[in-house]
This record gives sequence, C-alpha cells and structure tokens, in this order.
Amino acid sequence: MQVRACTSRRIVCSLAAGLFTLPALAGTPAALDHVPTDAHAVIVVPNLGELLNDVNGINAMLGDDGEPMIMMMTSMVRGLPGLNLDGSMAIVLEFDEEMADEPDGIVLVPVSDFGAFSNGYQSEENVFEMSIDGNMIYFRDAGGGYAVLGDDDESVKAFDASGGNLKSHSATLGNAGQQIASGNDISVYVNFGAFDELIAEGLEEMESQGEMVEMMGGAEAAAGFDAFLNIAQSVANDGSSFAMGVNFDMATGISYDFGLQFKDDSGSASYLMNEGDAGKYFNNVPAMDYFIASSFDLSGDGLQKMIVEYLKIAEKFDTTGMASGKHMKTLMGEAQGGIAMMGASDNIMGGLFSKVLNYVEVNNADGYIAASQQMYAGMGEQMAQLGELGIKIEAGMDEEPTSIDGVDAYGYNFSMDMSGMDGAGAAMGGMDPGMILGMVFGADGGPAGYIAKAGDGVVTTMSKDAEFLSLVANAAKGQNTMKGNASIAQTAAMLPGNRVMETYIGADHLINTAGPMLMMFGVIPEFEPMDSLAPIGMGMSADGGGVLFRLAIPMQTIGAVMEMIPSEAFGDDDDEDMEF
Repeated sequence: MQVRACTSRRIVCSLAAGLFTLPALAGTPAALDHVPTDAHAVIVVPNLGELLNDVNGINAMLGDDGEPMIMMMTSMVRGLPGLNLDGSMAIVLEFDEEMADEPDGIVLVPVSDFGAFSNGYQSEENVFEMSIDGNMIYFRDAGGGYAVLGDDDESVKAFDASGGNLKSHSATLGNAGQQIASGNDISVYVNFGAFDELIAEGLEEMESQGEMVEMMGGAEAAAGFDAFLNIAQSVANDGSSFAMGVNFDMATGISYDFGLQFKDDSGSASYLMNEGDAGKYFNNVPAMDYFIASSFDLSGDGLQKMIVEYLKIAEKFDTTGMASGKHMKTLMGEAQGGIAMMGASDNIMGGLFSKVLNYVEVNNADGYIAASQQMYAGMGEQMAQLGELGIKIEAGMDEEPTSIDGVDAYGYNFSMDMSGMDGAGAAMGGMDPGMILGMVFGADGGPAGYIAKAGDGVVTTMSKDAEFLSLVANAAKGQNTMKGNASIAQTAAMLPGNRVMETYIGADHLINTAGPMLMMFGVIPEFEPMDSLAPIGMGMSADGGGVLFRLAIPMQTIGAVMEMIPSEAFGDDDDEDMEF
C-alpha cells in the first residue's frame, strides 16, 4: 500500500498516515510476531481501540480548531464487524533499492472474527476486495487473529505472516527499542540490517570525498574528515536499529521517544553500558526560579571510556593547543557529573545570564581549578588573531582566591569588545554589539563570575554577585536545594529511568518573560502572567547497548500555551478537505 496524503474517508490509508503523528498504550506489540524479520521498517499500534480513543482526545483538545470528520472516521472504524479493537496493528514498509519512491506498505489488521470482517465482500483464491473511495483494497486471512491488507492483490497473497518472529524483532530492537515499543502508544522502528547494501554504498560515497576535502581544506581538514568517517563507519557497522515512539495521556501529557540500538558486544555498545542518576545533582543547586536546568551523570564506565577515547581523538587533531594541554584533560576527565542552571533573571535588560550557575562533581577539585586557570590564561593568546577583525578579547582568572562570605572564590572574566569591527552594528540590525553583550552578560561585557570549591566539587557563577555566590556554594553542600521540587518531579515521572542526562525548561518563567514583549509587538492581543507550570522535560539513558532520548510535555503546560495563543495563529482550513 502506498502511504500517501489522503482524505479521512479512506479509513485504512488515514490510519496508516496518522500513525506518524498520533499516540496511545503500553505493551510489546503482538503484531510484530507476524512481521517478517527482514522488513525494512515497521509502524506498530499496540492497541487499536486506545489509538482511536486518543485520536478523539487530541481532536477534542483542539476545541474549535478540531476536525468534526475525525469522530466520524473513528466511529466508522469501531463499527467494522469482526475487528479486534483490543489487538495491535502493524504497517510493514518496504523501500526500493534507491529509496527514491514512497514505500510500499502491507497492513496487519487484528481481527476477532475474519468471517464477520469479510462478510459481504467478493473473493478470488481467498483474497477479498473492497472499494474505498474508488480505490481497491485487498485482504486475506493470515491466521493467528490477523488479516493482511494492501492495495496490490499479489503483494497481499505473497506476504508471509506465518508468525514466530517476535523473539528476533526483540533482539533487533534491543534495550532502547524495546523500551520504546513497550512504553509508547505508537512505535516505529527501522532495521539497519535490511539496509546493509545501501549503507555500504553511502559510506563508499563519503569515502570518495576525502581527496576533495584534502584538496580544498588541506591535510588538517582531511584528518578531521577521516575521524568523522571512522565514527560513521563504526555506527553503521555496529548499529542494530533505530526506533521512535509517541505517547499520549490526557492525565499526564505527550512524550516523544527516539532510540538507537547497537549490536551486542560491539564497540559502540560498550560505550552505552551505564548506570545513571543525573537527577541527584538537583540536590546541589539552590531552590530558585529557572529558565533551564540540565543535569548529567558521567560516572558510568561506558561514558568514562567514551571521554578517554574522545580526548585521544581531540588531541590527535588539535591545532590550537586547547585539547593537548593538561587543563582540557583535567576538566573533562575529572568530571563525574553535575548540573547547570539558567535562573530566571529579574534584570533581563541588564544581565540575562546573571543567574547562571554550574556545579561539577570532580575527583580533584584543586586540580580542576588549576586547569581552569591554565585554560583562561591561554585564551587571550589563542584568540589574539581575532584582533585583525576588530574583535578584542580579554580573558583571565585570579591566581589566588578571595574570601567572599566565607567562600574561597577565584574571579574570572572573558570580555569581548567588537567596537572595532567594521559594520558590526549593521550586521546586528543597527544595534551596538556592546549593548547586546551588556543585555546578556551585564556590565562586564562577557562571561564573568566566580569559581570555587564547594561540596564534592566546584561551582561556577556567571556574575560577580557575592550574595548569589554564597547561595550557590551553600546549595552545593546540600542546603536549601532543588531536591524534591514538585513540578520537576511531575515531569521527571514521564522520563525514562536510569538517566544520564535530564533537562527541564521552565515554560512558565519563559512565557512570563517573553509575554509582555509579544504583546508589545502585537503577536498576542493581551498577556496575563502565567501561574506555575510543570516544566517541559528531556531525558536520556545510555544503557543496554543503546541510547534512548525522550521529550515530555505535560498536559497542563500544553493547555496553558494553547490558551495564550490566539486561535487565528492556527490558520483557518475549514473550507479545505481534511488531509493527514
């Protein structure tokens, strides 16, 4: 079946296309058992009835911007006799060798009574046919509670749906893919093995560009390209599958998953064998309003191995001396994890980054600070060449600490003066570059703040605010922290477990900061300050030989944003035929 845009009246095609955007229920999809192991890609609905419920739920959430035809379409599907609404459904996609055309698709439809499902339709050699909007659809009984359906009778006859393939698909999906398949309403997965020849051809094409890269960029550019090519070849050789999924829950929200799984015992999989607890570092930052808060856990054996390998590659191709120096190895190699926060600033016109902080857990805090001093000492020299463009950069860090509210802190600065740059104001819409830097960083004209030992690591601020430094240092020791923050916990419950990274975006504070400006420029007619909202969340796990990334948007936040945006922003398509 060709997966194309189509009107809602074509039931099967509508469902097939809608799977790419609409979500619904947990459970390993049984339909995979009837999918051939050499299938290129598979789209699976774990529970057909739940999908129909969620389609209606999303449509209802849109209010006046919803489509009345949606309800009619879902009712038509529910009314089909013999359909198993509690069963899973799959669309098996096959691509041509060049992947130039749209894929052909075969649909595995769950049936409880094939006799009732096929009643009233003509058949030839046990293949039935029906007409939907003048388009012929063919289907047959596959056994095991499934019907095979497609728009080509020969493909329907030839499709092997004999079953017994679930174990093989589970192995291909691996840890990341199985989490996506079991934790989402809709999942899609691509089998790398089915594209071996195409991937090999792509790598050969990339390799052939090496001489051109060297001719245009020199030996250093060629060396960098070779390093990139080696990584691409490793991923291609070690890759098992790519999967993505969508989940919709009226009580919690919408989440999107993306996962990449590598073959067992492969080199790439060895980097992704980590226990993660990134969320623990919220106990090392102060309780405060924030725009963005992002934590990471690098303590896993796989990630530590990856860092060592990366530093070797960086040093090999380093031309600036930044990576080859001891400071870079210490700054990256000593870090076990940490958290960075961009606090919601009260003075966005005179220091948007004034409430930025960073906490890093390190094995050797003194060595980490010494490495930071080396880094800042070398920055000015390394960037002196920018003076030819009219850009003056000054960087430095105190050699000895200053006691600030009982904290031994080292001041640092990184200032940029672009006043000598020809046409700098015109390039930035007529604004003075110095004014822009002042808005972002305050009077220092660039990142400037304090670095100090605290707790089990090192804290860094991006402002010379002694009171803020004291707050940050005390929080690093576990005093008055973000641990137990209720809104973050609400979003964290939607993220995967065993996380090595998690990020939260304070939608309420961002909206309250941007809202008045949007109203001033006429984007929205009026603005009322937003009450506290659960943040948008992102989380990543790197275990079991795979990586899983999830974006989670709480329903409360979706509703609040939709109320703020005027209905005309969605456009008016009432007079057009609805298409998916």
